[in-house]
Amino acid sequence: MKQGLSSKLKTVFGAAIVGAVIGPLFTCLAFGFDIERAAKGLIAGVMISFLSAFFEKFVLETKFKKRNFSLVLAVRTIVYISVISFSVMFVWVVHESMLNSRGVIATIQHNDFSNFMTRVFPYIFLFAMAISFMTNLVIQISGLLGKGVLFSYVTGRYHKPKMEERFFMFLDLESSTTIAETIGPVKYHEFMSSFFFDISRPIEHSKGEIYQYVGDEVVISWKKQNSAGGAACLRCFFGIRDRIDSLSEKYIKQFGLIPGFKAGLHFGEVVIGEVGDLRKEIVFHGDVMNTASRIQGQSKVLNKQLLVSEEAIKHLELDDNMISEPLGSFRLKGKEIDINIFEVTCKAN
Repeated sequence: MKQGLSSKLKTVFGAAIVGAVIGPLFTCLAFGFDIERAAKGLIAGVMISFLSAFFEKFVLETKFKKRNFSLVLAVRTIVYISVISFSVMFVWVVHESMLNSRGVIATIQHNDFSNFMTRVFPYIFLFAMAISFMTNLVIQISGLLGKGVLFSYVTGRYHKPKMEERFFMFLDLESSTTIAETIGPVKYHEFMSSFFFDISRPIEHSKGEIYQYVGDEVVISWKKQNSAGGAACLRCFFGIRDRIDSLSEKYIKQFGLIPGFKAGLHFGEVVIGEVGDLRKEIVFHGDVMNTASRIQGQSKVLNKQLLVSEEAIKHLELDDNMISEPLGSFRLKGKEIDINIFEVTCKAN
């Protein structure tokens, strides 16, 4: 909980610093350089970025994540318009009050404020509407496509196939068929949706990327630089376990059960690139994907929660509370050579 709060506060204050740079820069480029103008741009930039990030991390992300696309887009746009409008008016009133040695109320009641609101503010409001709608539309679409996918499309990063070294984790819900038969298809969909929503935070914290959902399975990947030399992908799994444990009462109340899951992790080189015409998608190809899936399947056979290949283990530095135990060599389905597999467990926090 403290780690989540710290991360949010870092984001908010980081946004304020960015606003302190962009605010005066935008103001001077748009209206010409002037010390007073730059100062007002600095204050407005800090206020807009700080308040926007605050609402984003502490309100919109927690209260509206499960809402439908149009509602979230509308709410986010209104919030951003309100923040920009309030910040601009606040800076104008404070500046005019100091400049003319008038109180805030007297400044608001003065004709200058009326002129500002009728002649200047409408243009600011229209700008706020346009920039807020377009910004949030891009954010929403980016959320639908997945982390970094929209940026990759726009920049053409994977228009031509590339080779990358990545970790892949296949995480699968246990007893999904039995659960679906017990609670019914509609309730089971709500169950899966709730599970996939609740595990998103540990995945995000570990810098993981959700590649795809396949039925009751989620495929997560990490770039080598985001996990190699550390244990981000392993911390992600145990973070998911702790997250679900903390929400056990909610699951029992809503569905009468607590989701169980098993996972397989592998590391190696994959080809990543764009495919399709009517529906484009950035996909991964390579034996790493198949092997990670087979390792996950072996976790069911051995009744282990998390199995990791030797190739992945040797690129990771386990935390002090993590324990790896070799289980031996296995000839996985569809493989021609044996692969060494380890079970990784974690002491309770």
